[in-house]
Amino acid sequence: MIKHYFDWTATTPVLQNALDEYCRISSEFIGNPSSVHSEGIRAKSKLNELRKRTAAAIGSEPDEIFFTSGGTESDSIIMNSPLTQPVPGHIITTGIEHSAVLEHKKTLENHGWIVTSLNCPSGYINPAQLEKNLNSKTKLVCIMAVNNVTGTVQPITECVDIIRNFEKNNGRKIHIHCDAVQALGKTEFCLKNLDIDSAAFSSHKFGGPRGIGILFNRNKSINSLSNGGGQEYGLRPGTENLPAIAAMVTALESSLSGFEENYSTVMHFRRIVEDAVLEKGYTLLSPSCASSNRFSPYIITFSVKPTPSEVYIRMMDDKGFCMSSGSACSSNSRGKAESVLSAMNIDPLNRMSAIRVSLSQLNTEQEVKELAKEL
Repeated sequence: MIKHYFDWTATTPVLQNALDEYCRISSEFIGNPSSVHSEGIRAKSKLNELRKRTAAAIGSEPDEIFFTSGGTESDSIIMNSPLTQPVPGHIITTGIEHSAVLEHKKTLENHGWIVTSLNCPSGYINPAQLEKNLNSKTKLVCIMAVNNVTGTVQPITECVDIIRNFEKNNGRKIHIHCDAVQALGKTEFCLKNLDIDSAAFSSHKFGGPRGIGILFNRNKSINSLSNGGGQEYGLRPGTENLPAIAAMVTALESSLSGFEENYSTVMHFRRIVEDAVLEKGYTLLSPSCASSNRFSPYIITFSVKPTPSEVYIRMMDDKGFCMSSGSACSSNSRGKAESVLSAMNIDPLNRMSAIRVSLSQLNTEQEVKELAKEL
């Protein structure tokens, strides 16, 4: 049976032009960018070109771009950096963050750091609550751009203004990090419009290959726990994966160039699915199309209580539809989704029955309508 794929938030197929570029770079650039011979210099030149193209695409400077293995490593570099500081301090994050951020809480606390995870009623951080929790020891604040379970878009600009104003009165610099994995190419996200210090991106969320990602970082005092040959300005040592980087940049440019058309198509699909969810009596856990404009149409989560999410997913898989119960980056994805929904104050029965459908412009209207029928 041909599966209808509705788990694009977990991963996307590699775009054909990105795959073609991967093969081309693999065969045409054989040198290590760190080598000093002609093939190495040629590879280094290509790497610098790709860094400039990445910076231009996301609105940063080339020396602020670091190529990593993906969003998780990009988040981890920032979250682990406090462990290199001699005096522990205070970190603020939200209870709806991806595991790539939340899983560092215990390690940081074991090293003397105080970590505050803010609840986010209805899936949004409360800027007033953020302001209330800032103190003289706060050194790092992590707020994701788009939630990977419900698609809520966080008020990053408002939060950044609060933090920067606090800095002026307190005299201490606070590093602001943003997990933007679900934002790039799917919402209006440009670093030129945000006064943040770092952000994480992942190639396979926008049609690039797995195992490659981007860390934007403008804070030169960030230290990596990894040591090696000094690649990526010493922040991410290891031989650069030039073919994967080239494929990622190709996919990134494609997703951004078609942003408005893609967004409009997916919004249309989202309305079809949302109407079916409500018509069948399920409980919508993501923002509705009518109630808010601060959401990503690419993600819709709803509860099918009293049916457990795993049972429902298997039933739909038998009908040929791939969907999920939350984050795929865990051996217990439902548990991670329930953690996010708990921070949103969603009741336990709805949490254990949560279903996430994620959409793409590469879906067809026919298969979206079939999904709506079979729900």
